[in-house]
Amino acid sequence: MSASKRLRSLWAIMYYLGFIPMLRNPLFIAFVFSTPFTLLFILFVASNGAALPYGLAGALTMITTELGLFVGTDLASYKIQNRFQDIVVASPVNPLTYMFGVALSELIFGSPAIIILFALIASQGASALSLAACLGVVILLWVTSTSLGFFFSAFAPNTQNAFIINGFITTLLSVLPPVYYSINVLPKFLVPVAEILPTTEASALFQGTIGLGYSIPPASGFIVLLAATVITLSLVAFRMRWREP
Repeated sequence: MSASKRLRSLWAIMYYLGFIPMLRNPLFIAFVFSTPFTLLFILFVASNGAALPYGLAGALTMITTELGLFVGTDLASYKIQNRFQDIVVASPVNPLTYMFGVALSELIFGSPAIIILFALIASQGASALSLAACLGVVILLWVTSTSLGFFFSAFAPNTQNAFIINGFITTLLSVLPPVYYSINVLPKFLVPVAEILPTTEASALFQGTIGLGYSIPPASGFIVLLAATVITLSLVAFRMRWREP
């Protein structure tokens, strides 16, 4: 399949699964805002504004992770209920093209929230270079969480299980770890466990760019994120159960 055909396939999936549903049901945009911005608001009020930078780093991490994992729920629905994946399997479209097409359609819904968070981070004094670094972290974390969502969707027996699994993974990755707070407050024996999670590294990098200091060295943070991206993409490319037995 040529590059031009893959791009056309990406655009078609984005258009039919992203733009059209967004116009028909814009409430999903508000749903993307709900949990991350609720936690951000609670932190802001409870700390009298002092914890706002931590809240911004956590909200950006959580939204990016959610947008990736939502892909798994949608893909399970397209596969089990709509039988759409059967059509895709019979076409020249490969798993990665299909995954990124659906992922980009999800990103359409989440882009307003991400733009607002970047504007708030800029208001905290982040430089253009820092914002560019944040964007790079968002891309790596988004690809990682999207690949995880897609991989686990293949093993979901129904859409309800897919929703529960991805919701559980979201909690494990973006609520319990040091995402809305510094890793320095964790007991020392939990720090190595937290550091292997890509969301911990992403939030630590966001915290550093906002001016809270780097609780994890930036180089090691990017290395962990890049390794997570490569591993999860490899799972999709080589271990994905693409066709039903």
